[in-house]
Amino acid sequence: MKPSNSSWEPRLLYARNRCVATGDNRSNSSPHRGDATENDWMKEVLNKMLSILETRVHTDEDQRHENHKEDEMKKDWMLAAAVFDRICAIAFIILFLAGTLAFVILATTRTITASATVEPE
Repeated sequence: MKPSNSSWEPRLLYARNRCVATGDNRSNSSPHRGDATENDWMKEVLNKMLSILETRVHTDEDQRHENHKEDEMKKDWMLAAAVFDRICAIAFIILFLAGTLAFVILATTRTITASATVEPE
């Protein structure tokens, strides 16, 4: 009887009080490995895992460095925006006060000149 493809699991080999997957039943390779071959295989797997972890660590460091650079740039732009905002506020206050002063001066001088030009009859 053939196992269904959806629930198929590899045949397991019980050796030295541990369970090791040996592949499917149609495999030509022997399920038993020598100690030297198994050690080499484990070293290869561990080296691959180490390589993956080192790559991840370098990627995380690069990402952290990029985030730090972006944060520094954002702080610099926020400072520039604050300075520009302050300059615009000062310019607005100066123009507002100058306009108000000019309006008051013009309003008072016109009433004075207008009253001075009117002659009583």
